[in-house]
Amino acid sequence: MIPNNKNIRTTEATDDTTEFEIPVKNRRFSLFSSLFPKKETFDDEMLIESGSTTLLDVISPTSVDLTGRDYVEVDGIFHAYLYVTGYGYSTTVGNGWLSALVEAGEGIGLNFIIKRQPKDKVLSKISQTTMANRSRMRDVGDTRQDYEELDSAVNSGLYLKDNINRNNEDFYYMHTLIEVTADNRDILEHRVSAVETLCVAIDMLAKRCDYKHEQGFLSSLPLLHLDPDIERKARRNALTTGVAASFPFASFELCDKSGIFVGKNMHNNSACMIDLFDRAKYNNGNIAWFGATGAGKTFGLQCIAMRLRQQGKRIFIIAPSKGYEYRSACTAIGGEYIKWAPSSEDSFNIMEIRRKTLDADSEARGISRNDSLLANHISKLTASFALLKKNLTDEDRNYLDTSLVECYRGFGITFENESLFTPDGEYKEFPTIVDWHDTLKSQEETKHLAIPLLRFVSGSAASMVRKSNIKRDAKYYVLNVSESPEELREFVTFWATQFCTDMAQESILTEDVLIIDESWILVGATSTPEIAGRVLELAKTIRGYNGILISASQDLADFLSLDDGHYGKGVINACRLKIIMQLEELEARLVKDILSLSDNEAAQITRNRRGEALLSIGNSRISLAVYFSAKEYDAITTASADIAERRERM
Repeated sequence: MIPNNKNIRTTEATDDTTEFEIPVKNRRFSLFSSLFPKKETFDDEMLIESGSTTLLDVISPTSVDLTGRDYVEVDGIFHAYLYVTGYGYSTTVGNGWLSALVEAGEGIGLNFIIKRQPKDKVLSKISQTTMANRSRMRDVGDTRQDYEELDSAVNSGLYLKDNINRNNEDFYYMHTLIEVTADNRDILEHRVSAVETLCVAIDMLAKRCDYKHEQGFLSSLPLLHLDPDIERKARRNALTTGVAASFPFASFELCDKSGIFVGKNMHNNSACMIDLFDRAKYNNGNIAWFGATGAGKTFGLQCIAMRLRQQGKRIFIIAPSKGYEYRSACTAIGGEYIKWAPSSEDSFNIMEIRRKTLDADSEARGISRNDSLLANHISKLTASFALLKKNLTDEDRNYLDTSLVECYRGFGITFENESLFTPDGEYKEFPTIVDWHDTLKSQEETKHLAIPLLRFVSGSAASMVRKSNIKRDAKYYVLNVSESPEELREFVTFWATQFCTDMAQESILTEDVLIIDESWILVGATSTPEIAGRVLELAKTIRGYNGILISASQDLADFLSLDDGHYGKGVINACRLKIIMQLEELEARLVKDILSLSDNEAAQITRNRRGEALLSIGNSRISLAVYFSAKEYDAITTASADIAERRERM
């Protein structure tokens, strides 16, 4: 749009671009000519031939509309300007008192101008003004309103003199100009209203530069030029401490250099990037994630998992509930989806030993011990048997240990690690639960111990523990144990966790991420000390194997119910980062006590909408909104309407 002003006309340049011309004393100037010294820039000798490109042509906008009272339009972008009035500042301010404006959000910029004044001239003016105000106070009754104003002015003058003389502070004139931009007028007006409301909330008064937005635009340019009228209206006295406390160059952001995008900081709309493997910044990258059902917890977990996988990390996800929700994303990213249930085709032989060493640092340091892999695995088998048959006696445990040694010996496997491999370096064939059952059944004193295994031999669960058909070289695993029988859930979950742990502990050179959804099932009231203890141990030790644990739960009360919350609190304490999505009021109070949240932060948790969360890192808190791409949404969503729409597009 072309400005409708008789003092501005347009001419067509030879390069088909529109040029603004302002005739001043028969010389041509661009829109920005008033900002440049005429003597240096536009002497007669320096006039350029018509059609040549000058510096002003380069920096000037293509189009400008100056006809609006409430805005200027520059290259299709609407600009509005506000200034904080000289009397619109709070008398007493704290540290970072301009931070609210600095972090106001998208489309809002802050121009902060300060001018130091000579002390000798300032002190003289302050003294004269203070003396004059004192004289006027004598003639004014103490019941009149202007008496209080004069008294305040006298006190301010004395305060300025005292700090300048005794504390060696400088005197400044400060000006605050706020720039609001938007793609259309409606958004512009909405943002301007939000800025005005924000200023009132922080005890400041901002006014629009009505009919002077052009001057506001020119004043906001990095040319150290402030329009005289705006300068006069926005001028405020300030000392060194007040100016230093404003420090408008600070913004509370969490943006790690090699981090993944977690979401947006709701306070200032900055990107929240976290590098969970930055050991210098975080003593561990474990995350405790809480949220009510439907708050977006599972969706957020999968976003984090997929982004970490794109960084080259190896991902393990254990889903004790609604594991099917993870299948689509796992398939999309090329992962291995394992459904461990009697009806599934997936099978996992718990008798297999797939580690080559118990030393996680052997590959990194080039040294290794020859600790027995068989002895280590037998201890896990014995522990898992205790989940099938409760109240095992010491005698029973000894029988189990002996039977396992005998069973493996039948396949040529002993406590020597070399016995696990063929001469070609391949793993030998390992026994299955059927072989272990036969070994127990062959002895009279161990026949009763064979009964708990019968279900895996000739019962409905026999297909679950045949020879393994699970890939060992995948980089993204989802272990769905949600459809295993209730009475076998603990046993299956134990081995799902052990599968992930064994692979994570193979080498410290790989960066692994273990995600346990609905972890209240593993460490809460429905779990056992054996399972909960292993999860707690994993949370405390996984950092030593160059990994992290993400524990997610929706029932915080259940999460803290086993042994008076010993295991649940232990897992939370082992997590440096906490993400709390929307919770009901009762659970929000529990989180408040555990994380020492303020009343406002606890109230925020109950008010969070879907996808919003409070991120806690030590004593730091960030309001976070989880964001996702269209591809991520298509891969993760389980909403029937979205799935139906996607099928129509195919």
